Amino acid sequence: MTGTVLVTGFEPFDGFEVNPSAEIAKSLDGEVVAAYDVIGHVLALDYRSLGETLERLVTEHRPDVVLACGQANRGAITLERIAINAVSTTREDNTGYAPERDLIIEHGPAAYFATIDVHRLAEVLRTDGIPAEVSYHAGTYGCNWVLYYLLHRAARDEQPERVGFVHIPPLPSQAIQKRLATLPTMGLATSIQAIRLIITHLD
Repeated sequence: MTGTVLVTGFEPFDGFEVNPSAEIAKSLDGEVVAAYDVIGHVLALDYRSLGETLERLVTEHRPDVVLACGQANRGAITLERIAINAVSTTREDNTGYAPERDLIIEHGPAAYFATIDVHRLAEVLRTDGIPAEVSYHAGTYGCNWVLYYLLHRAARDEQPERVGFVHIPPLPSQAIQKRLATLPTMGLATSIQAIRLIITHLD
């Protein structure tokens, strides 16, 4: 099969100088992985522009699959199973804005399941020696927002055909930056390989 995969990452947040998901999106942009053309894009953590940006990317590139990525302080690659129609009204984005209501899509369903096979893909990563688990809560910040928005769009327009979200552990340099000895980390090369493997085993 040939097709297009859109890989998104987020700009740095929480005072970090780097975000591994952004580095993955930049690294994979323009690659061909398992006959998929990969388009990488770094999203601004700005609730007021996210929807417009995602609409533009999906309309322009017509991807068959969107793999959105973000950073989570976890010790393994985590593939998100569920997106919920809820966003924090107290945690600000990178512009200092916090949503005024706790719904992502008013009158939208409470939740959607991701449309990639997260259990099988997590096993693929573990078989390759990469720590990986399935997660059932993507939080109530930008990562869950993007996953829910894309799944809602797909349910409405049947495009993109498949949507998933992958949380990436922080980089070692981030633990050094903040002198956080307990921060779980993973090397960038390993995280990039994880996304390549996910793309390779989508079908």
